Amino acid sequence: MAASSEDQILEGFLCPICKADLKSASQLTSHFESLHQEEQDVLKSLKEIFGKAKKIILNDDTDLKETFDKALKFNSQDQEYYCEEQSVGVSRSSTDYFRAVRSARLERYATETNKLLIRLDKLVCNMPTDQNLRKQHEQIIVPWLDGTLVKLCPNCAKTFNITRRKHHCRLCGSLLCHDCSVFLDLNVARSIVDPSVSNTSTEPDQENLEKNGLRLCEHCYNLIELRKQVQESRNAKTVLVTAYEQMRSLMEQARPAVAMYEKMCQSLFDGETTYHLGDVNAMRGKIGKLAEGIDLLSKQIVNFSAEPGTRQARLQTAIRQAAALYIKEDLLSLRKLPTEAQIEEVRRQRYERAERQIQLERRRMEAEVARQPPAEPPEPPEPRAPAAGDDDNNPLLEQMNIIRGYIKEARRELKFEEVAILETNLKELKKEYQLLKLSKS
Repeated sequence: MAASSEDQILEGFLCPICKADLKSASQLTSHFESLHQEEQDVLKSLKEIFGKAKKIILNDDTDLKETFDKALKFNSQDQEYYCEEQSVGVSRSSTDYFRAVRSARLERYATETNKLLIRLDKLVCNMPTDQNLRKQHEQIIVPWLDGTLVKLCPNCAKTFNITRRKHHCRLCGSLLCHDCSVFLDLNVARSIVDPSVSNTSTEPDQENLEKNGLRLCEHCYNLIELRKQVQESRNAKTVLVTAYEQMRSLMEQARPAVAMYEKMCQSLFDGETTYHLGDVNAMRGKIGKLAEGIDLLSKQIVNFSAEPGTRQARLQTAIRQAAALYIKEDLLSLRKLPTEAQIEEVRRQRYERAERQIQLERRRMEAEVARQPPAEPPEPPEPRAPAAGDDDNNPLLEQMNIIRGYIKEARRELKFEEVAILETNLKELKKEYQLLKLSKS
């Protein structure tokens, strides 16, 4: 087979000189010997080619074995030749060319994707709930192609008919059939357009997705999905960042716990009855667990693999040092708790001071009454027999019992701020109950 000067392709047993078709190999050989005597080298090569081809076709094992042995020998000679030391030749770098080609391709995809994102933002921004209004809204944002002259689906090449209707992509407006359509959930679309909106909705079923989702072609869907994957990879947190955030969360929990512990200790030293010694010990245990968690996470952070001397290695070491300093100065240097004897002594002194204050107030009131002129004594109230079960049915007692139950639950869950509030309410209720009993008596 050869090509002529007029770019025509010829087939057959052609003469390489005059391009004549000789119909068979023997006629070609005789023709070349008679008319092209001066081209003996070409004739010799032709004979060798035909001979090798004939041997290969006839599957002559002996000649093939010799050829294989020669090839092995040649390869061994080549190997010996290549073992010699060679000088470095001319090298050429194609990095700039590859970067230029890659940048142009990435820019084209980025531009097309950005256009689709702008259209998607306009589509989902003010999406009507009514289907007819929604269709008009989609056509206004993205003009649809006229499908009167289109008979086949561009993707699957199937004919449009009554059962295979024409549909439009909502982002590019191109035509496609239902089988080639891909549907995008509106919640996913909103999260792609606005990354601050978290997509916490469950995946809808196919029927609901086809009814309420956006119909897209495969090309547009792949570009949107690629942008979604890029956003997820950028927002994905590494193990190091996750450990650091957990450590910071434990530190945020430890600060109010330490302040509450100091407040409870001061309450015990002042002789107040709002908190008990067991409450303060429980809070101290909670702070100890938080310190253990912070220490463990800081050790994990400093043990992450990083090249020595790099910025990451220095940062991990600084985080570990800061965590150790925080544990030492803020969590382990807590005020020492008082003993039970000290608490009882302080409360006894507080009770004595209160008794003295009451005596002073009582003497002052008696002195004021003595200074006033005597008045007619008031008529004594009629004695009333106490009704049976007055104390049992008193709403104040019921409310005090409820608050005592709340106090027990708050102590069990180490919510000592609620304990303080509830104890204050309980004291006020006790005062009202005592005043009520005095008024009745």
